[in-house]
Amino acid sequence: MALTEDADTLNVYLSDFGVSCQIGSGTAFKGILDASAENIANGIATSIEYLLTTRSSDVTSAPRGTTISVDSANYTVRENLILDDGKFSTLLLSKV
Repeated sequence: MALTEDADTLNVYLSDFGVSCQIGSGTAFKGILDASAENIANGIATSIEYLLTTRSSDVTSAPRGTTISVDSANYTVRENLILDDGKFSTLLLSKV
């Protein structure tokens, strides 16, 4: 039996780990925020990479420079990358 992806099945991926997100005064949506730390400069400094994974249809209006609220914290979009078949996108973010 084939699995058909629609808005309901895509939301299943976000329901357990997703946090509330909003672009400007638009409709709130769910996204999964990953804030992984990386040692740089031979371990002298640490850099945190903020990545938000969400449905592509929720972030079509999020080009570079867009301000987005993720779990009540503000970020700026650095890049909007479409994943695989285009159902999901990952936003590279900078914390404001």
